[in-house]
Amino acid sequence: MIGLEIHVQLTEAGTKLFCGCKSNYRGLPANTNVCPVCLGQPGALPVPQEGPVVYAVAASLQLGCRLPPAVVFTRKHYFYPDLPKNYQITEYEGAHGAPVCLGGTFKYLDPAGWEWRSVRIRRINLEEDPGRSSYLRGGILGSPVVMVDYNRSGVPLLEIVTEPDLRGPRDARAMVEYLLLTLEYLGAVNPRLEGAFRVDANISVPGGERVEVKNIGSTLDVERAIRYELLRQGKIVEHGGRVERETRHWDSARGVTRPLRHKEEEEEYLYIPDPDLPPVPIGGALLAKARRLLALTPGEVLATLEEDGATREQAWSIASTPSIARLYLETRGHAADKRLLARLLGVDLKGALQRAGRDPYSPGSLPPPTTITRLVAMVEKGEIPYDTVKGLILPRLAVNPSASLEELLPEKARVDESLILEVLAAERGAVCDYLDGEEKALNYLVGRVIRRLGRRAVDPRRLRSLIARLIEERGASICGMEGRD
Repeated sequence: MIGLEIHVQLTEAGTKLFCGCKSNYRGLPANTNVCPVCLGQPGALPVPQEGPVVYAVAASLQLGCRLPPAVVFTRKHYFYPDLPKNYQITEYEGAHGAPVCLGGTFKYLDPAGWEWRSVRIRRINLEEDPGRSSYLRGGILGSPVVMVDYNRSGVPLLEIVTEPDLRGPRDARAMVEYLLLTLEYLGAVNPRLEGAFRVDANISVPGGERVEVKNIGSTLDVERAIRYELLRQGKIVEHGGRVERETRHWDSARGVTRPLRHKEEEEEYLYIPDPDLPPVPIGGALLAKARRLLALTPGEVLATLEEDGATREQAWSIASTPSIARLYLETRGHAADKRLLARLLGVDLKGALQRAGRDPYSPGSLPPPTTITRLVAMVEKGEIPYDTVKGLILPRLAVNPSASLEELLPEKARVDESLILEVLAAERGAVCDYLDGEEKALNYLVGRVIRRLGRRAVDPRRLRSLIARLIEERGASICGMEGRD
């Protein structure tokens, strides 16, 4: 049985959950993104910030959850250096709290088998992230000291708890990846930021207790950690042992889980409703703002692309990259050939960006919609061959997405008959083959002329027609066939 607790930072919320400090603390000097509230200083009172609450409500709606009338915050008590108040403000239903999601069903795609699956969501808690502990040599288990940075303390965090519905390690990874993609479509999180999400996996095999594997930091490691833990627990049961209830740490470098501590019971956290925080009603203006954030889901974009004629692979390449998906949706209404547009964006532009070392997920790496619209129109009208777009223009756009097409278009070649006749004379065999009925020989001759023209633009269809006419007029003399029956 496999269930997950997925902790996702609302990196794009703007502020921390209960104060005005930044939600995205990355790149700041240690302990500078702090205030009396997120440092837990005596007398400092938390005030729920609108941005994080609105994003949390929108996320619950987007993930197919039922909303409570109001969210009620609770205190979860435990003692650790990165928790300045010695309690975390969260939402625990068992202590008369109310999570931002009361349950629901989330549908996700496993692109490895192109299969849609679903997982039940038990609840989603909106809570504050603790600070960040850093360790010297030996990591968490062997470091002689712990250094704490409170820049992260108080950052809004969604704790998404699933039922144990996941089928295996690969399924768990696919679910987390699609969940993060869905929240990115919402604009709530940038999952590629360091530490933007962490996963705790609850795993058990028949004959053993539930084991929690903490702080898995990547989707690949979700699969690796669960696979290892299933193997470890299976071996224990196979040899007549008993898997004990415990919390384990995932060691990504070594690819193993290690004992961390005895698994706590809920009662040990001494949950109580937070007396400093009244319930926050979900309705009215707050709910309206959350609904305005709702966007197309990756699945809806995928369906649109497939209806437009894109291959499944092209459709997923675009839908799984939100910035490129938005660019496709902005330009599809201007493209007569939507399959051409899907190929240009999902295959060739994305590939050019990756080869240029540019981030395809960043809108700043992409050319404006007008550039893409003009490129597609020029190919559709035969003004420029697609090979020129793919091989010359897109690599330049990947380096300088703000460049105008006038800067990028190659010099138009003036093709005179003398140059073609030179190529025909040098390629006598291909000319004779074409006269003997081999159509492929004409393609070869077109390629030889284009090579002579260098990187200057030429319409291959018009060039093909011109070469065919000249062979019809001069081919017999080139092949020495004049006067023959």
